[in-house]
Amino acid sequence: MRPDRIMFIRHAEKPTPDEGIGIEADGKPDAESLCVRGWQRAGALARFFCPIEKAHAAQLKPATVFAAGAGPSSKSKRSMQTVTPLVSLLRVASQVDYVDTYLKDDGRALMTDVLTRAGVVLIAWEHKVLPPLIGHLPRAPTVPAAWPDDRFDVVWIFDRAGESWSFSQLPQLLLAGDSTTPIG
Repeated sequence: MRPDRIMFIRHAEKPTPDEGIGIEADGKPDAESLCVRGWQRAGALARFFCPIEKAHAAQLKPATVFAAGAGPSSKSKRSMQTVTPLVSLLRVASQVDYVDTYLKDDGRALMTDVLTRAGVVLIAWEHKVLPPLIGHLPRAPTVPAAWPDDRFDVVWIFDRAGESWSFSQLPQLLLAGDSTTPIG
């Protein structure tokens, strides 16, 4: 068994030095959480990946969602918070597997698990670790070497093509200022 499609997103926006500290879902200040704009993106991503329009649902709706868990090497909750609204929506609409047990540096173990899943898989992770994760795909296509610090608005999509994978990028276009330009 192997997934037909693997989608990678960076966690949603984190606070900038000007904004100060992030906030938890209940509004409590927390340095390891999303900022308000990040929570807005997380909410918008729920319908992006679980659209009401059935024609697009099969292409984007994940059967399994992975998010980097918080642990000693990274206390960030942002990847988990980014997919929380989506996972909640998917649990109401259908069955979804949600995995947040891998830490951001557990790339090999994460991708080993990903490759045992069927259907569409979504991975929300820390941007500096995303390009190296692709190297764990068998016959991985070439991707940009780095995910820019200022890009929260794109989905990297890998579709199974026989024994290898094709690569494309999909702009989210969910919030004001989102770009149509792929990561280069």
